[in-house]
Amino acid sequence: MDSENNCFNEGEVLHCSVLGDGHPVVLIHGFAASNNHWVYLTPELLSQGYQVLAPDLIGHGNSSKPWDPTCYTYSVIYQHFEDWMETCGIDEDVTLVGHSMGGLIALNYASHHPGAIRQMVLIDPYFKQDQLNSVLRLINRKPDLYQKALRMAPKWLIHTLVSLDVRGLIHYEDRTRRQIAEDYKRAAPHIVYIPGTIPDISKDIDHITSPTLVVWGTNDITLNPKSFPSIVESMPNGRGEEIKGAGHQPHLAQPEFFNQLVLDFLELNAN
Repeated sequence: MDSENNCFNEGEVLHCSVLGDGHPVVLIHGFAASNNHWVYLTPELLSQGYQVLAPDLIGHGNSSKPWDPTCYTYSVIYQHFEDWMETCGIDEDVTLVGHSMGGLIALNYASHHPGAIRQMVLIDPYFKQDQLNSVLRLINRKPDLYQKALRMAPKWLIHTLVSLDVRGLIHYEDRTRRQIAEDYKRAAPHIVYIPGTIPDISKDIDHITSPTLVVWGTNDITLNPKSFPSIVESMPNGRGEEIKGAGHQPHLAQPEFFNQLVLDFLELNAN
């Protein structure tokens, strides 16, 4: 990318919430989201004595939003995250929790820093292009149209769309629907270019030995649910848990069940 250096100006920073003390758990949100996605999990982690670090990725939430559209590639997003981890001094014995694109970031980080990861939790992880449904693949080929739609769509429309579960089985709390809509609208419109740059790392993770819990919703229509068992099988210490009836965001749709899965997993690998 010719202008990649322009994406790492001194003023481009990641906003982050840091709460509590103890073993560090880094929460990495997905595409068009923010660290508000962890509203249900964070209190549970704090109650168990963990430290929670939850950044907003570049272009999202309260983090910097470069004007240059060429800054919105997966490699740039990941590099900002890796630099942030170094700045925070988090270089060993860390737990990563990542949703969708955040799951890919967690996998990449574990691959590059194999000795630093105690354990990981991946939620409906996005790790190759062909996981996407046919509509989203089309959007990836024509991101300019989606960018315009994202700019023009009012919050009430996004709020309405996310209020409806894909199969009518789950209903988010109203505050969660409002937050999802808010996150979509405050993200930089150029984030639509990111999904088309997602690499396929499905064949490059068999050397990740950290205990890893992969959780997914059986009704995910964003990413094919049938793709998730394959990543579990690829990792020597992978474990999979499906959440019946949940869609792409099981941590928001069924938070009590999801949180218990995570807490039990973290306790199991605490030592």
